Amino acid sequence: MTAADLVVESNHINPIPASQRHGGPWQQFFLWFGGNVNVFNVVLGAILVIMGLAFWWAVIAIAAGTAIGALLIALHASQGPRLGVPQMIQSRAQFGFDGASFLFAAVLVLNLGFVAAQLVIEAQAMQLVWATVPIPAWIAILTPPALLIGVYGYRWVHRAAQVTAVVVGLTLAIMAGQAIARGPLPPVAAAMTAPHAGVFVAGIALLVIDMLSFGPFVSDYSRYIPEPVPAWRLVTAIWAGNVLSTVGSCTLGAYLAALLPKLGTVAAIGQVSGRGALLVMTFSLVNGCTFTAYTGGLQIIALGQMLPRWRAVRPSRPLRITAMAAVLLGGMVIALLGYRSFVTSLSNFLNLLLLIFIPWSAVNLADYFLVRRGHYDIASLFCRGGSYGRYAWRGLVAYAIGLALEIPFASQVYYAGPMVRRLGGADVSWVVGFAAAGLTYLALTRWAPLPAARTATVPERS
Repeated sequence: MTAADLVVESNHINPIPASQRHGGPWQQFFLWFGGNVNVFNVVLGAILVIMGLAFWWAVIAIAAGTAIGALLIALHASQGPRLGVPQMIQSRAQFGFDGASFLFAAVLVLNLGFVAAQLVIEAQAMQLVWATVPIPAWIAILTPPALLIGVYGYRWVHRAAQVTAVVVGLTLAIMAGQAIARGPLPPVAAAMTAPHAGVFVAGIALLVIDMLSFGPFVSDYSRYIPEPVPAWRLVTAIWAGNVLSTVGSCTLGAYLAALLPKLGTVAAIGQVSGRGALLVMTFSLVNGCTFTAYTGGLQIIALGQMLPRWRAVRPSRPLRITAMAAVLLGGMVIALLGYRSFVTSLSNFLNLLLLIFIPWSAVNLADYFLVRRGHYDIASLFCRGGSYGRYAWRGLVAYAIGLALEIPFASQVYYAGPMVRRLGGADVSWVVGFAAAGLTYLALTRWAPLPAARTATVPERS
């Protein structure tokens, strides 16, 4: 640990100046490996088996969905070093200063949901270690450590991820060996009979959105990297870190669910590997809560910046810490209210996010790589009267079309689109939405070219 690690971060949504840039692709690899090698993904992998997939088909769905989703977020992350701003702030270029506000709100809901889910899983693990302490109490006890890491900010999130990558990675490898040593999987669970198409595609989609859920804030953690870093190296490092950790963790969860189908995933961990493993699994998500709450705080600040009397974008430690703490507190409250129906709620939550963020991803990537090719007026991202205006109609129309075309192909808990039955129950809404939104945006910008950017001035106060 260096002296710089003990400095409390003051930056929030403001652009990161060149003098404060540091790190490289290898740090991003460990950040994302450490961010995904955890018990959350173990539980997520088990959900695919609970949905009805045999173990090997679950592994194929995990690998396919993770590879696709990780590529998308790695491409989003490559924007960070070039622009130096949070991911959703950059989206103002596609949707307008006010037009992007619904995205800040959606990402904030995403962050609150994931903080709640992570706290519930941590609490379930600890309740199996010390049964005399109820789950609600563990949820409250496990929130402050995540806050402590977040107070120091970006550097401590990185350091915690590096420790997590090593400690939890080795623990999961040992757990996998212990699970295999218990004997072969039941014949039904190990069968290679072709699965139901709808369930298989739903499994892929679940992993795509698990990865893409990082998309709205992946640049929040790459914007500190110096700009000269080759984009392909950054994309490769982030993709590999996400794929290796997520596929490994989810595969273990799928194996445990197939091996011990009558037990919950966390209980199966305790039975196979004991209390020590449960303690490490709890530890594996502490930084995950910080990771999610950190970016949730940025969404609160970005929404606040839109208020008429609040235009501040200057670095501020109290502002960043207060916003992040509010997200942690909100997630804790949601966890306390909803921990009894956790697995069902998590699956439903991820399915809903699939509809919301796929069209955004398509528009954002099309704009950055194919339309503007990485050239933006950074000051205008913080100014209602800048180059991108209040509402950018091309991006909003493309997003709306992508979202509308997703609905007939969507298969949700309380709704199944008319095309789902014709496709054998397969939910391909994410494919349709991504293609429709991206192609529509490209067509609109070709038909009505974007106006030339003009330089704006970043306001500190109104």
